[in-house]
Amino acid sequence: MKFTDNRVTDIKIAYIGGGSREWAWKLMMDLALEESLSGEIRLYDIDYRLASENMKVGNKISEMNDVKSKWKYCVVKTLDEALSEADFVVLSIMPGTYNQMASDVHWPEKYGIYQSVGDTVGPGGILRAMRTIPIYIEFAETIKKICPDAWIINYTNPM
Repeated sequence: MKFTDNRVTDIKIAYIGGGSREWAWKLMMDLALEESLSGEIRLYDIDYRLASENMKVGNKISEMNDVKSKWKYCVVKTLDEALSEADFVVLSIMPGTYNQMASDVHWPEKYGIYQSVGDTVGPGGILRAMRTIPIYIEFAETIKKICPDAWIINYTNPM
């Protein structure tokens, strides 16, 4: 990162789960509106095709005339490549399938347990955490090895 005239440039962000539609697109739009930041975002996802599509979306946003900052989006094939020299790591994954997510919410209902949010608290949150924690251990070990000084921003539930 470079600091000049109230601007931070050359920021390197590793976006793990870079094939995400909702959260990736929101982050892209938020970054485009912040005039004091710019840099590169490396999108990594187990679904390379979705991350590639998001790269196109992110670069189209950066090409728009009314954006306040320009970001370069690229897609990478490995976690190590995404994390190389990263200043920030955004974790935004969906551990498991939509069917598993549905069961997190609806199975407890069969026993009279109703949850306002089934991926953060209660039985649903515990089940989701059991799927998420092993993946996050791998992420943490890899981040510690490749970019130990990076800041981590978690968009994955349970927080």
